[in-house]
Amino acid sequence: MTLEEWANHLLFGTSLEEKLLGCPPVSTSPVVASGLIAPPLFPGRPPRLSKIGKGEFPSLHRLHLPEERGKVLHFFANHELLALELMALVLLRFPQAHPSFRAGVAKIISEEQGHLQLYITRMKELGVELGDIPVNDYFWKCMKEVRSPLDFTVQMSLTFEQANLDFSFYYMNAVQAVGDTLTAALLERVFREEMGHVKHGLVWFNRWRESAHSQTEWDAYRELLPFPLNPQRAKGQNFCEEARRQIGFSENYIRELRAFSGSKGRPPVLWIYNPHCDNEILRGRPGYTPSGPAQKMRGDLEVIPTFLSQGTDVVLIEKKPSIEWIESLQSAGIEIPEYLETAEAEKLARPKIAGIEPWGWSPEVIPLFTPLLPRLVRADGGNSDFAQSVITQDNLTAHGAGRIFSKTWSVEFLNDWLGRHPNFSSFFATQKETGRIYKEWNSAIGALSDLLKIYSRAMIKAPFGTSGMQVKAISRLEDLEGPLGGWIRKILKTQGQLVVEPYLNRVADLSIQMKIQDHEITLLEVRQFITGAHHEYRGTILGSKFYSLTQEQLRFFHSTLKPWKGFLRDLGKRLREEGYRGPAGVDAFLWQTPEGDLRLKPLVELNPRWTMGRVALEVEKHLAPGVTGAWIFIPLRELPKMGYSDPLAFVQSMRSQYPIRTETSGERKRIRSGVLFTNDPAQAKTVMTLLVTFPNPELERKIK
Repeated sequence: MTLEEWANHLLFGTSLEEKLLGCPPVSTSPVVASGLIAPPLFPGRPPRLSKIGKGEFPSLHRLHLPEERGKVLHFFANHELLALELMALVLLRFPQAHPSFRAGVAKIISEEQGHLQLYITRMKELGVELGDIPVNDYFWKCMKEVRSPLDFTVQMSLTFEQANLDFSFYYMNAVQAVGDTLTAALLERVFREEMGHVKHGLVWFNRWRESAHSQTEWDAYRELLPFPLNPQRAKGQNFCEEARRQIGFSENYIRELRAFSGSKGRPPVLWIYNPHCDNEILRGRPGYTPSGPAQKMRGDLEVIPTFLSQGTDVVLIEKKPSIEWIESLQSAGIEIPEYLETAEAEKLARPKIAGIEPWGWSPEVIPLFTPLLPRLVRADGGNSDFAQSVITQDNLTAHGAGRIFSKTWSVEFLNDWLGRHPNFSSFFATQKETGRIYKEWNSAIGALSDLLKIYSRAMIKAPFGTSGMQVKAISRLEDLEGPLGGWIRKILKTQGQLVVEPYLNRVADLSIQMKIQDHEITLLEVRQFITGAHHEYRGTILGSKFYSLTQEQLRFFHSTLKPWKGFLRDLGKRLREEGYRGPAGVDAFLWQTPEGDLRLKPLVELNPRWTMGRVALEVEKHLAPGVTGAWIFIPLRELPKMGYSDPLAFVQSMRSQYPIRTETSGERKRIRSGVLFTNDPAQAKTVMTLLVTFPNPELERKIK
């Protein structure tokens, strides 16, 4: 029997005996026969092994049951059967491949047959017969059109078989933990032999790829791996780093694969950080250019959607973060999305996309995502319907997703609500203490004059502007003769109006996050946040305890929660009426009247987008129960005042004094103590963001 005849039995045979037929002697002479032109729709199978379906993989907590361990082996057996059938296909499709390569494939098939036979025997002992569970055809669908032997090494050896290293090792330890030494020994043998299979593929991959001298192993692998596969398919739950090192993978490849995240099938949501969305909406069309420092800060923070996304999502960024930073997050138990440079967005090899999540919708992002409209599909965790409704609008402001960004919109809503609910004045500000909208210089200056007769200062806000930008304080009318007066005239000219309000005696800044959905307004947790000297966001206190409130202030705050949440639900409904769906953040503050009475200003700023407050809540989820701390921003310009000569010295100090320590609950790893950098400090040009657990005397003093 020739090698080709044997491969025909393996591929087209309809009995298990044919699938397990022993390998004939392999010739080392070149083959001149033509190969199989077209693959079959599916390999020949006995009826019992032809039921295609998706079985439920047993969970770890059920592995003490023999039948559940048998089901695990059934999944492994199906993969072995598919693998040997695909290898037989490669022998038939490419008879003129290098004889040594073909001999190696034949040897691997024999070992896969041995694995399959061992699985069948052990499964039967555990009460499961091959064919009791529907079989999966994923490998076959991905690889039946394999174009070359090199293609085969990329997909089978370096992807499916490489992943099997991790799966076999993981379940070897899992069944050993429940005392099943026979199954553990079987899986250990599979693990060892799979290392040889992967090594065979790696050797030929590096011999055949044309870019051996111009590309790294990792870059070549990614380039040659066809959709729908991605590197996530090349690893399992337990990444066996040392096994890959023994096989011969480069250190760079191992690190890149370990750090890689991506979807194995779920349509991803695309994320992008565009913090200047307010100014882009004001301009009304693409082309807004932020200042140099603002662009640098955007670059520092563009990885922030990492904490909002899932590991199956894609975050679009200008520059990928360092592997060291990704590894630091992964070691802390944080799931990492796939990072794709914005310049490569058009190469996104996904036929389906579950949603599009910019930091905020604006004219700038719509052209970027318009070409992807045909790919939007409904899927859990996605926002495809709302994304489509925004992208297809000619006028974003008319949609409501733009109009509600203006501070004048929220001032009008607050004043209207307070007018209709006068009985809440004992909790909230009255209408005279909220902002008023002015469209021309004289009326604005008249309002400021009146306010300064009563209050020590007044606040002036531009309708569009975020994180404390475009907000000015005034304590005397004479200041209008300088730059402040010029700023007011500019805002009136460019934005058409501004907001003037009294400067209230602020006690504590608070934020609450919302989710605006078709049939529900969801209110998330309230947190205290920190602002800088220019009203810019500097961080959020993590945990339900408020950092600086007295018992009296806490009692008052809790007494306002019910009416405040009623106000917020009304706000959410109004946002929904405007056509908005998605996240929103509301800034508020506790303040004290001149008589010493406490009040809550229920709406200081509305952000109908993702917010740093929402990111803080997501970061907080990575803390172990009972741990408190803060998510804070440290501008690099402040490091010398803190005693650090350069950013690297600060990073090294924090990591050495406050190393991350984690604890594991179930399969979830959480942070017990330490400092974690939540943007890449190696690339930061203006600001670093940190998750800090308390106690941390140095940074607690900074927060205070």
